[in-house]
Amino acid sequence: MTTDLLLDLTRRYAEPHRHYHTLPHIAAMLHTGRVFPLDDAQTMAVWFHDAIYDATSKTNEADSAALADAQLTAAGWPRTEIERVGRIVLDTARHEPTSPDSAPVLDLDLMSLAAPWPEFEANTQAIRREYAHVADADFAAGRRAFFAAMLQRPRLFFTPFGAALEPLARANLQRAIA
Repeated sequence: MTTDLLLDLTRRYAEPHRHYHTLPHIAAMLHTGRVFPLDDAQTMAVWFHDAIYDATSKTNEADSAALADAQLTAAGWPRTEIERVGRIVLDTARHEPTSPDSAPVLDLDLMSLAAPWPEFEANTQAIRREYAHVADADFAAGRRAFFAAMLQRPRLFFTPFGAALEPLARANLQRAIA
């Protein structure tokens, strides 16, 4: 990773409107990602998956994938690897892997669902601050709907690492809905 690229990504994750989708989120994913280990494309997907984050936008993942394409092309990355990064970043929109490469990154992105309850609640409050433009009742309804949809899935996680997180994540989601 070039210094300019790292500085740009660091600045993006330090934007003042971010409260959850920040450098600590990326750092936690990268630190925990050592259990896999992640290859270069997966590591770059972690860095880029929330590089563009606007709580009012429906295209954050597509915009982040486009940013990854532009910046990794400029950095001289091979096209096949840039496409892998983009695919993984796009998969974070639905949190469903379209390739085996995505599974570890998706599990790392959602591992906070299995955090101890006080941390889960703190994450929820941080996300709430990112959605300050949304009325409290609407935010609560949206969160409940998201959590309910997640609970309908046959699985939240797609790796053995993630499978171990599944029971606590489901318990947190059910508790949050209640």
